[in-house]
Amino acid sequence: MIWLVIILSGLTNFAARYSMFSGLTFLRLPTWLEAYVKFAPTAALSAIVAASLFVDETGVPFEGSPSKIYAAFIACCIALLTRSILFTIVVGLTALWALS
Repeated sequence: MIWLVIILSGLTNFAARYSMFSGLTFLRLPTWLEAYVKFAPTAALSAIVAASLFVDETGVPFEGSPSKIYAAFIACCIALLTRSILFTIVVGLTALWALS
């Protein structure tokens, strides 16, 4: 079952990327699908960040340093206040460096 999901995800990804360069610009996704697809990058990045925050390099959950969690909290506050991606990254990395 997992292989089917992986293969279908790969084919869907390929079709979405190929359609931009193939000249098939007249084909559009349905509006209900566009509403879900626009959140895919945010969901993927959130999963990567959450995994790096709450799982250490050995795979043990919640055994990492608290400095990562504090820096992430500071970065979240900056993101909510400024809505600037670059400033959020700079402040988050600076906080992580300062707390480590």
